[in-house]
Formats: sequence, structure tokens, C-alpha cells
Amino acid sequence: MRARKWLLNGLTVVVFLICLGVGAVYALDTPGVVPDLSIWVNNWFKVAMTSTVYHFSNIGVKATPGYAIAESGGNSYIKITDWDTTTPGAEFLVADVYAKESGIWVLVGTVNIYYFAGNNLKFVGSAQVVDPTGTSLNLLFVFKGKRNVTNTKFVMDGSTNLSTMGSSLLEIDDFPGSTERWAGSAKLSGPMVPVSTLPPPLQGL
Repeated sequence: MRARKWLLNGLTVVVFLICLGVGAVYALDTPGVVPDLSIWVNNWFKVAMTSTVYHFSNIGVKATPGYAIAESGGNSYIKITDWDTTTPGAEFLVADVYAKESGIWVLVGTVNIYYFAGNNLKFVGSAQVVDPTGTSLNLLFVFKGKRNVTNTKFVMDGSTNLSTMGSSLLEIDDFPGSTERWAGSAKLSGPMVPVSTLPPPLQGL
């Protein structure tokens, strides 16, 4: 089940146009142009992941039980580390995923989230995670951001957050000799959080 723990425990910096009308900051809309998401870099999210899956004890047999099972993957932390624009038309955010294993917070994977549509304060991106053991996870992310009136930082009252609106999850158990597998969907969601609230040793990263 190492693969599941890795997946259950896996955007960018934005350039804003400051519009000082009624003390609000508005996103910059430029039709036909990929927005600059670099201000999301070096920001953290605390996310919870849940999945709804069918369990199969082997191929060629019916699901046991015969209905989808809801499971919780607990909390993890995601740090946006880069906004890569080296390939026009395939720009992506790089996200490091940290999960707690044996009581210690460790880096469990890095995910590329490819920009699809939207402006710098609300956009959609896609990510695919494929594990060599036979697990794949496809996610459609929605990022929502809110800036303070001086446009110097994100507002971290829950209004800046990430979530997923669609996914597919396929997993083959990586335990030696196991024939179990799962198929279903997963959901990630959580707010951007300040560095001061991160557990050690994440604060120093």
C-alpha cells in the first residue's frame, strides 16, 4: 500500500494588475495569453484527501464489497516550488507533496500541474501521477486566490485554496504476492497556510 500512501499524502506565482477601486485587487485578464502564476511559488497548502474506490481481490472477480468504499487519506502539505514556462503551451507549476510517515514529515513526491485555463486568481490545471508499482492518479485542480488591498501577499483566511473537481484513481497493490487492486476517484482540498503554522521540519524548507 506504499503507492496509496504516496498518492493520498500529491501553483504558481501570479502577476496581478492592481486596481484600487473600493479597496479591491482584481485579477489580470489578458485573452489569449497564459497568465504569470509565479507569485504562487514558495507558498504552502494544507490539504485533505479522500477517495471513493471499488476493491478487487484479484482480476476476473467481482468487487468486494459490491459497492464503492469511501476512504480518508488524512492530511498532507503541498509546496509550490516553481512556475515552469520553458515549453510554450505546456506551462506548469511544480508541487512538492509532504506526508507523515512513521511519525515524520517527509517528501513523498513531486507533481507537475499543467495550466489549462483561467486568470491568475482563478485557474484550472491538470496533473497525472504514475507510480512504477502500477498506480495512476489523474487530477483536475482548481486554484482560487485572494490578495490583500496592497497586492503584497495572499489572504490566508481560507479564501485562497486549492481543490479538485474531477479525478481517476487506479491502483495495484505493491505488497509482494498481493493480487489486490482498486479503481475509483479521489478528491483533494485545502487552504493556503502561512509558514509559521507548518510542522517541523517543514518550516525550514
